[in-house]
Amino acid sequence: MKKLSFFIVILLLFSSALFAQVAINTDGALSDPAAMLDIQSTTKGLLPPRMTYDQMYAITSPPAGLTVFCTDCGSNGLGAMALFINGTWYLFNTTCLNPIPTTAGVHVPSPTQIIWNWNTLPGAAGYKWNTTNDYASALDMGTSTTKTETGLTPGTLYTRYVWVYNSCGFSTPVTLIQATSSSFTCGDIVSYEGKSYNTVQIGTQCWFKENLNVGTRINRSQYQLDNDIIEKYCYNDSESNCDVYGGLYQWNEAMQYVNIEGTKGICPSGWHIPMYNEWAMLVTFLGGEGIAGGKMKEAGTAHWWEPNAGATNSSGFTGLPAGYLINYNFYTLTTYTSFWSSLAFNPQTSWIWGLSTDGAWVDRYYNYKTMGMSVRCLKD
Repeated sequence: MKKLSFFIVILLLFSSALFAQVAINTDGALSDPAAMLDIQSTTKGLLPPRMTYDQMYAITSPPAGLTVFCTDCGSNGLGAMALFINGTWYLFNTTCLNPIPTTAGVHVPSPTQIIWNWNTLPGAAGYKWNTTNDYASALDMGTSTTKTETGLTPGTLYTRYVWVYNSCGFSTPVTLIQATSSSFTCGDIVSYEGKSYNTVQIGTQCWFKENLNVGTRINRSQYQLDNDIIEKYCYNDSESNCDVYGGLYQWNEAMQYVNIEGTKGICPSGWHIPMYNEWAMLVTFLGGEGIAGGKMKEAGTAHWWEPNAGATNSSGFTGLPAGYLINYNFYTLTTYTSFWSSLAFNPQTSWIWGLSTDGAWVDRYYNYKTMGMSVRCLKD
């Protein structure tokens, strides 16, 4: 009698399915309008027919869409879902799942730049980033979880997208939202010609924390020319040295062939080649020529050769030993650095300020404008 009742219930279910949609749940909800059968549960799943590989292939004329669980298919014979499509059984590898989305990190804005950050997702092969919600055209970031975007408009809200991908596919995107700063504050990052520069407030002045590295590299045997192209030297003609220590420039090139003290030169808009008195103001604020150099030099010997005497970098200026170029030869990398001022001493020479590994002092002298020296930009 129990068996007969069971089959009657089954027949009723299938009969009702011929005329109406069916919902199986615990809360009495109606089925979704698009579904003939709508099963809802937060504690149980749907168990499809289970069979071996041989049993599955023994099915006669399987229709497209037929689904079973093959108990000895898949990785290491552990089993896999199988779907019959276009005359072939396809397996869903149970060890391969599309990744879940990552989450947004803390972004770092400045007036014209945003450093976008997102969190590492375990098991991710890599990430893609885009300005639009389009995975196909997204930039492959590899395993990096940060992207610096420059050339933005101050005080503007931006939305960006990041996907996680692995060998199986890719996730839905996480949306990154951040506004650029509305105006410049010393300490913000300055984007210029594809590179980023940190800034530091020292007294009433705002300085770049890095030497300027802009322009096209030329070899030591060439002169920098007034040709509408910013040209730079890199120590030992190696671009990697420019990446660390900045470019080296002849005075006229740094000034962009304008003989006016305080001119913009090769600095970005709103910045200029420091005047003689502005260098003097910095040195005075840091205690005078006898000790200011120690406060301006990067501490330690990661870049400076021993002894790097008196170096504390307490000012945040972070002076590095970039060396210089004279008579087609490079000298003093790791032991000395020289910065141009925008004040000419005479038609052939200009004032220079220098730092040495041997002491905490600041050198002040003039030398030939044809020498290749470092440039630090100062806020107008």
